[in-house]
Amino acid sequence: MNPLLAVVIFVLVTITNSQAAPSLLSLCHPQTNCRAVERLWSGQDTIVTGWLEKTFADDCKCADKLLASDKAKVVRIHLMNGPCMRNRRCGRYEPLWGYSKRSANRAVRNPNSRLMRRFTAVLDTTVKRLSGVKNLTCYVSPCLECDLNASARRILLNRVSAALPYCSVVDNPHGQSCQKRYVCERHGQNPKLSAPCIVDLDGRDGRELDVKKWVDRYKHCDLAYYWEPWMNCIRGSFVDPRKRDCKYPLYFYQRTKRILCRYFSHLSFGTC
Repeated sequence: MNPLLAVVIFVLVTITNSQAAPSLLSLCHPQTNCRAVERLWSGQDTIVTGWLEKTFADDCKCADKLLASDKAKVVRIHLMNGPCMRNRRCGRYEPLWGYSKRSANRAVRNPNSRLMRRFTAVLDTTVKRLSGVKNLTCYVSPCLECDLNASARRILLNRVSAALPYCSVVDNPHGQSCQKRYVCERHGQNPKLSAPCIVDLDGRDGRELDVKKWVDRYKHCDLAYYWEPWMNCIRGSFVDPRKRDCKYPLYFYQRTKRILCRYFSHLSFGTC
């Protein structure tokens, strides 16, 4: 973590310089109110954000806009959607579409498999997206909540490390131990984490828990992401991510900012 990064409203000021932001995994959806997203960091020196590549759109115009800012940027990026394979809900556009855990583990070992060709394409897009971005601190995860086994994940982690040597590489397994040498990411209310780590409430509505206690529990992590269902454009029963209604008014962003200001204020620096 760059010690010269300015600390913003969504950044936890601790000895370890922990930082926090809303977990806007659907940032790439074309209906995202990017102007409202930008306002989250109005008057601040640093943008702290993240997104899931490919799932909500082929491109990510809002991410590109944020990366073009002159401000310092801290981003966490997931390249593949693990839960869609586990839940058998991957769209045809997803790298893991059509794979089971067993077949995906085999496919990762074959550089010519459809999975690896698609993964490589997403990785290349991310490399291009981040290339030349100034004042950037980046964390890149090959697979969100990943069901692949340790050896398959290690292949993907090594690929990301080689392609993005200036980023911290993140292992985000589902129900398995994290790989050593990499930043460990866990999701939910009470995951066990040791530094270096990233924690994300993804899947656990932040309005239903004591956010202050959660923030204090994970102040040793590099990044802490606050989540509510609307941040994945969830409005009830499952809908393909690209067909979801992601039109949320400014109020949702303002309310999230107030929540973070309230519970993070004893650790954060900036104006609320």
